[in-house]
Amino acid sequence: MTNIDYLSQLFRRLHTFRQEAQLEPEQVESNLVLGPGWVHAFERGAALPGLDVVISLLSLYGKTLRDLAEGIEGNAPSIKRSITPEEVDNDLVLHLPYGEYDATYRLEGATVEQFTKIVLTLRNGLAQLADSGIGEQRAKTIKMESVANAFIKAVELWPQANPSDLWWFLVYRAYCDPYNHPAQYARLDFAQSWKRTAGWALELVLEKHYGATLAEQGINMVRKDSERKARILHGIDVGHRLETDKVDIMLTVGEGVNERMIGVVHVKASFAERRTDDVPMSQALVDARYISPLWTMDCKSGPSPEPVNRGELGKIFTGEGQDQRNAKRKDIESDGFFSACFSYNSNTRPTPPDTPLAKARIYSCDFTDPDDAFTRFVISESRRFRK
Repeated sequence: MTNIDYLSQLFRRLHTFRQEAQLEPEQVESNLVLGPGWVHAFERGAALPGLDVVISLLSLYGKTLRDLAEGIEGNAPSIKRSITPEEVDNDLVLHLPYGEYDATYRLEGATVEQFTKIVLTLRNGLAQLADSGIGEQRAKTIKMESVANAFIKAVELWPQANPSDLWWFLVYRAYCDPYNHPAQYARLDFAQSWKRTAGWALELVLEKHYGATLAEQGINMVRKDSERKARILHGIDVGHRLETDKVDIMLTVGEGVNERMIGVVHVKASFAERRTDDVPMSQALVDARYISPLWTMDCKSGPSPEPVNRGELGKIFTGEGQDQRNAKRKDIESDGFFSACFSYNSNTRPTPPDTPLAKARIYSCDFTDPDDAFTRFVISESRRFRK
């Protein structure tokens, strides 16, 4: 008997075991947090499951390796994922591969149950991609909404956690886990897909968190309506070409033909994320006295056993001693490339109140309340356009 024949019999046994357990493929995939189609793919031999997957399936079916292949025994581990939770001393420890390290990240007071809710929010959203009839634009929307909703769920469950950490250590790695996607996407480069999806998702997060609060003050957030953006941009001359696809979130006041732009929010997960593309446009907007803040997660860490997401804005300057600020901080505070910077990394140090000659300030925010420094800044600046 060839190896293929032997594997085929094993796959058929998995199918038989599932039927004996009276479980539908969808039930198995939900229980093990697998994207749609994986169970059928395993049973047909279209996808070769790892040993961890096989044992997890057998455990769910009430079988053992001895039942599957004579002479083989073992305890059922969890499926090897891009991120694995463990409760330790009333905290949640996330295990994740990071460079050459088996790294860990600790969330105080969190539970595996909460973690699973977040990952299932992502997984259940991405499950919609299994529909063969969806188009490219709909697929983009599904991925964007799935990531945004998972992150929003995370900050709701853990409001005291560092939002940037939740984005970087949890949502990003959960998205890059192929088992959280439908099986037909198994060969997709999820890290590359994340780069595109993450930007759209952050824009949606910003809109969902602040949109209603700003609307109460007569300020609109225009995110996805390209035609509306183009209409409003028509006739605006700031000495730099303004392209609708480069305008992340447009801030406007007024309605209909009377709607006019008061600024643009530049949304970035990190400073490495093509920030330089935004600088020329932002400088032109600032010079023309439009609102032009940078809104960022400021994600930055290096591989280590216990990585720390310190961000990229570095040290502050109080006006005494040597100025040790890095170029990224000086771009904002000294050069005023943006009218302000709002970081959602609690490790980001805000601009001290007494910083001398600061052209723009850096603020540290979170998602506990939309009535925060970002909202107050936008409302305050918008008054210039209402006179």
